[in-house]
Amino acid sequence: MGFLHEQIILPLSDLLRGEQVHKYLKLMKIAEDWAPEQMEAFQKERLQNLIILAATEVPFYRDWFHDHNLDPQTAILDQLPIVSKAIMRQGGIKRFTAEHFPVKDRILSRSSGSTGEPFSFYVSKTAYSVNTAAKLRTWYLAGYRLGDRYIKIANGARHGKLKKLQDKTNNCLYVPFYSMNDDVLKSILDKIERSRPTIIRSYPIPLYLLAKYRNSHMGYSFCPRHIMTTGSTLPAAYRTEIEHAFGCDIIDSYSCEGTPNTYETPAHNGYNICGYYGIIEVLDDKNQPIKNGIGHVVSTDLWNLAHPFIRYNTQDLVEVKDGKIIRIMGRECESYINANGQRFTVHNFVGFFQEDDRPTHQSVTAYQVVKRKDGGITFRLVVNEQYSPNIERYIIDFWQKQLSVPISITLVDEIPLMHNNKRLTIIEE
Repeated sequence: MGFLHEQIILPLSDLLRGEQVHKYLKLMKIAEDWAPEQMEAFQKERLQNLIILAATEVPFYRDWFHDHNLDPQTAILDQLPIVSKAIMRQGGIKRFTAEHFPVKDRILSRSSGSTGEPFSFYVSKTAYSVNTAAKLRTWYLAGYRLGDRYIKIANGARHGKLKKLQDKTNNCLYVPFYSMNDDVLKSILDKIERSRPTIIRSYPIPLYLLAKYRNSHMGYSFCPRHIMTTGSTLPAAYRTEIEHAFGCDIIDSYSCEGTPNTYETPAHNGYNICGYYGIIEVLDDKNQPIKNGIGHVVSTDLWNLAHPFIRYNTQDLVEVKDGKIIRIMGRECESYINANGQRFTVHNFVGFFQEDDRPTHQSVTAYQVVKRKDGGITFRLVVNEQYSPNIERYIIDFWQKQLSVPISITLVDEIPLMHNNKRLTIIEE
């Protein structure tokens, strides 16, 4: 089945859609055997071409090179400005689009808006093909082959005849949901049990809710080969719950607009970056590269010539050790820095509420941290009958000591998922 889909169905799909996934999937297999200096030379050549194109075709960069009297023929990456979503939104899509790039060869896309700042941009069909091939290579490492049954669990129905045809052709069972109550969880788990997919793919939060339900209900025995998570932070407590429920490993991945696919190794010793697609820099608060510690991700897309992303600040935090990404920490906005300069991220709060030896483990079923305008913190909590005034006092005392700011608690019935399957752990009031 893998041969049929890879050698016949995928090329036909490329022909119908004007893409080249099949071509770049083969090239990536070759690139995986390159020596580091080969990859570096490849990146250097593509980067130089990208810089020259941006300086001549993209209004933002053309003005920047003129204003800084810099020659694009000799410019290197760290001489270029770091751009952000806010800068791109303010400038507008036209200012960041290559003026003479063929309209027929580009796709209008949109960021997920998980930071509250969605914006539109173009992706070249070539960049889309290379990025799709990179994601497929990640799946191949998990034992998947084109044509294997997989399940994608996502918020909202699949729209468009072409997408539905792709699902059928690729043997994908698309499972939509609109809310996550017990009936929905049971229905999804029943579909997994019946269809027996090789891989399950979804965001961490829906998978975590499914895992909690499965771990507390009998009758489910099927284990997929792997679970693939993407789209938001995967805390250790979520991983433990999901892997216990489904009896298989999670392979986590990270990507966003303008960023090369970054995926967890099967040995779980860090994340590999698809250098064939792009370059990731991990920088400190002064925009200096770091080899160890927590920094923010600045990425360069080497393939999207329709709307270049060069030194794009993703607003994501990662932890690196000896230059390798070992943990995805989450959005910069999803962190809190106390008066002593100590940073608290999603992992700190998830760990607190999910650790077995804390009274919150059995009594708090969902939570959200709200950074108030007055400088304090409010915890929005969904609780059960085991919650008590003593547990509430414990939460307040613990976090007031950690954060040194006023703490309050608001009990709510639900903390809904956003439109993109995400639930922000830390938000601004």
